Amino acid sequence: MLRVITWCAKCLFLYCLVAVAAIRFSWVFTTPVWQLATRMHWTNLNRISYVLSYFLPIYAVAGFLLGLIPFGKLGEAIRDLLRSLSNSPSTELVSESDAVPPILWAWLPVTLAFLIRFVSWRSTTSSVFDAHRSTGRLERFFGPLYGQNAGLLDDKWITDRFLFTGPMLFLIACAVAALLRSKLTAPRKSHQEPFTPDSE
Repeated sequence: MLRVITWCAKCLFLYCLVAVAAIRFSWVFTTPVWQLATRMHWTNLNRISYVLSYFLPIYAVAGFLLGLIPFGKLGEAIRDLLRSLSNSPSTELVSESDAVPPILWAWLPVTLAFLIRFVSWRSTTSSVFDAHRSTGRLERFFGPLYGQNAGLLDDKWITDRFLFTGPMLFLIACAVAALLRSKLTAPRKSHQEPFTPDSE
């Protein structure tokens, strides 16, 4: 039970890190892309408009690229290096090879939170006869800035993008990349042991 709670806490911690990075440090990912786009004459938007319009795909690609980096193996290599430098016997417990890394499921809490927000959102221009049917729901959460109208842009638009949609896409892309990397780098069983019947 303690292992499950620890694993869930790691997933939520990863989500919090990504959400904070989305709010505070998104310019690290988006500014170089905007500079490249302006240099290549792909856009005439200023930096703020470009970030608000293309933040989601840029952040998803950044998550995919970060998911390709084997942080677990890098951590093991650093621990092995420090252990060899200190010449002390290993007292660490060997981690289970079958354990699922938290990065593969860290998208689940934010996806649940996103779905709750996505379903419960109502446009300011919703019909009083059908309050649950809000037009432009997909455009609000996934569309670029120029696709938004006055009914979609409210005081929570930025929060929905940077706290729910962006981290969800980042963590899903990161999990897909980590899964692909683990499948591609996993040792393959090249040969099976020949079948030998028991001799009596």
